[in-house]
Amino acid sequence: MMHIETTHQGLQVHTLPVAQLASAAALVAASFRQEGFTRNTHNLSTPARQRRYAIAGELRLWFGHVSGQRLLAVSEGETLAGIAVVKPPTPTSVPWPKLLWTILRRAPSLVGIIGDLRWRQALRIKPAMKAPAMLPPAHYTLELLAVAPEFQGQGIGRLLLEDIHARCEQDRQAAGIYLFTGDEKNREIYQRFGYHVLQANQGGPLTVWHMFRPNAPSILDE
Repeated sequence: MMHIETTHQGLQVHTLPVAQLASAAALVAASFRQEGFTRNTHNLSTPARQRRYAIAGELRLWFGHVSGQRLLAVSEGETLAGIAVVKPPTPTSVPWPKLLWTILRRAPSLVGIIGDLRWRQALRIKPAMKAPAMLPPAHYTLELLAVAPEFQGQGIGRLLLEDIHARCEQDRQAAGIYLFTGDEKNREIYQRFGYHVLQANQGGPLTVWHMFRPNAPSILDE
């Protein structure tokens, strides 16, 4: 969940160190526990289930790192306050032996997650997550943005979004940035930051909004 309010002074966006992937995954797990997709697709009713969800999240962040996605963070001292993952228009492919070996190493910790999934709900929601056909081919994707519960409402999400938008607009070949969300409050927040709804799909109990923020035209292009 993301909350945008006052800006937290003195904090800056930086690249997430690989050594902090586990901490970042724990932050995402805590932040997303009541998020629409997570709530409808995972049973996180016990600490053990929550740990497995965080381990799976760490694997996802690792994959993002090795495939060329931008892992961005805001920290207060040694504490992570928020993170974001942005996929470029042309991500790097990951050699399958490396991917398979990484998954196998974590398999003992992840076996139980099969029973944590709400399979029926997940299968109903999945088709609604498909990206719209009208998306321009050269676009960035905001894979996730999460703010630690204790830092929500302090402008961390705003800081991350503004940095992401600035990075995206430096790429004159990119049309803009795409995301989807299953939370109406987040949809309203993203609209305030220049995103518009391309398509709204119903997946079982969840409405999925597909949103796009076009890059501002450069004066060099005028």
